Amino acid sequence: MTNKKLYKKERFSGCIVGAAAGDALGSPVKTLTRSQIKDLYGKKGILKLSPEKRQKTARISDETQMMLFTAHGILWADAAGLRTGEANCADYVFLALQQWLYSQTGGTSSIDLQWILDDNETGFPCDLLGISAFCKKRNPTKQLVQTLAGIKSENDYGRKRRPINQNKLFDCLPRAIPAGLYFYSDPELAFSVGCDLAAITHSHPTGYLATGCLSAIIAFICKGNTIERSVLNTMKILKEHDGFEECFAALDKALSLLDEETSPLTDVAELGNGSTADSALAIGVYCACVHYDYLSAVQLAANQDGISDICAFTAGALKGALLGYSEIPSGFVKKLQFAELIKDYAGRMTKAAPKGFMKK
Repeated sequence: MTNKKLYKKERFSGCIVGAAAGDALGSPVKTLTRSQIKDLYGKKGILKLSPEKRQKTARISDETQMMLFTAHGILWADAAGLRTGEANCADYVFLALQQWLYSQTGGTSSIDLQWILDDNETGFPCDLLGISAFCKKRNPTKQLVQTLAGIKSENDYGRKRRPINQNKLFDCLPRAIPAGLYFYSDPELAFSVGCDLAAITHSHPTGYLATGCLSAIIAFICKGNTIERSVLNTMKILKEHDGFEECFAALDKALSLLDEETSPLTDVAELGNGSTADSALAIGVYCACVHYDYLSAVQLAANQDGISDICAFTAGALKGALLGYSEIPSGFVKKLQFAELIKDYAGRMTKAAPKGFMKK
């Protein structure tokens, strides 16, 4: 599919809202098999956003929470001097992840980090913490919560060269969305930062490299490339990093399956169940490439045996960035929980993301 010329705002909004809407579609069937989904929603599966009981909107999961808290962290770093090298992106995203941890558990990892809950102390208010409904517990993985709870200071979070575990689960991927957008002008830098943000909690190379890949793919799309070309360009960057093999194989398989004559659901099953970051990335890429429109892509990602919310989240981000916000069905946006908040963060990222970075 060709990549039409779009304004930055259209791509950024499409990417962030597209991810959240995909998440909301897949969330009710997150752990269900295709057969179980059909039993509940009919032979075609879940096709539209399904509001919670006595609610008007379909709820987002912890994937969208993580995306917005990461965006908050990047915007905080931007205000502190990220563009001029005076602030480190991962430092501020770590603090934002501690704010997310507080939203889920009622506490930060240590007393020394409680200052992040005081807007006067941070100098950069976190409006997300003031929205109690947004901060409701969304059943994140125990590994993620335990890891963040175990990092007692800003100096102790994971880094690529200082592993703290062997986690390669899917839940690092949401950090890639705001990283890929903010650093859209430099896909290689987007890749590097995406890896850094994932490595805070996910030390297995497959985990942080998959996140770096998603960041770079989004950046390439925003620069006018197709999804397929963006993936191929990113695979060239990926091969330069130690431990690239699992992510490279997953992406290569996703692209190769596009040429097969088997059904899309059969192909998706070949890519795993989305429980690891490389599998979820590959499923998202395949679904975004095999269908022309946004709706068909996220429906395929949601209606399969794997983890539906992260797969539809990833496919929605890619398709939204490619097609733009206007191509996301209006009915989806109207029924999306916190749609205005999510669009607001897309607008903030659009304004903050610089056209270029000075090379060191």
